Amino acid sequence: MDFESYLSQLGEIYEEQGQSLLVSKGATSKEVISLEQVLGFPLDDHLKSAWQYANGSRSNQTIFARKDFFTGYEFLSIKDALAQREGMKRRAPQYAEYSQPEPRDARIEEGWFQPGWLPFASFGGATLLLIVDYSPRKGKPGQIIAFTHDPDTIDFVCNDFTHLLKESIKQISSEPEEYIY
Repeated sequence: MDFESYLSQLGEIYEEQGQSLLVSKGATSKEVISLEQVLGFPLDDHLKSAWQYANGSRSNQTIFARKDFFTGYEFLSIKDALAQREGMKRRAPQYAEYSQPEPRDARIEEGWFQPGWLPFASFGGATLLLIVDYSPRKGKPGQIIAFTHDPDTIDFVCNDFTHLLKESIKQISSEPEEYIY
């Protein structure tokens, strides 16, 4: 499933709920290339095309579902994704002695910031973040992980962006009134 098809299906669910799905105009190829230069690594083609189709969504609008919760994530613009990444990097030293309540999934590198992490969706500012992970420990580059505040954890979500889209549409369409308001 590509992002354009995903948003089309999601838009239909929004309409059935009497709401409008609002996303920003897509990023230019130049903006995406610039992002990759700042990061120092290439983005997954699916995430790249997602930003080229829509460079973020309206604040507090569910674009992705939080697995097993009635919480949704908004899609960050490239600019906001970089700002969240900088925030993670800046806050990481505060977590030096902290360990999450349950052992971290072995697919995720230790620590609270890795140069290969890029947040792309959020809820409540930085309370919840979806992150594409290009520096996995034993996992697969491009896997999706999540930061959750209180208790602070970083957890494995799924193998890739495409899988996230499939699972999100399934979850949102099963109980749209919980995600769209």
